[in-house]
Amino acid sequence: MKRIIFCAIACMFYSSSAFACSSDFSCSYGESCVKAPYKSRGICMTAVNNFGTPTFKMPSTSSIGTRMGNDDGCSFSTDCPIGFKCDRKLKVCLKR
Repeated sequence: MKRIIFCAIACMFYSSSAFACSSDFSCSYGESCVKAPYKSRGICMTAVNNFGTPTFKMPSTSSIGTRMGNDDGCSFSTDCPIGFKCDRKLKVCLKR
């Protein structure tokens, strides 16, 4: 299974509307819209690989709409690569 890892530009500002998005198309190039499970709005984060190097992927049409809870998210920091932690609200690995 391929796991997508995200690095937050500003992890502390989840509620800030400046980072709000509804899909990858709402974010800048190289960013993805990360939503909590069963939410339709999220925050833009830079996508990185397992080593923390930014990956510049095209926006995904699957990012449109509500994020379903059956994806390959994390539950604990042990589910993430070294140097990453699991954000329990968003269920994604974030670079420390």
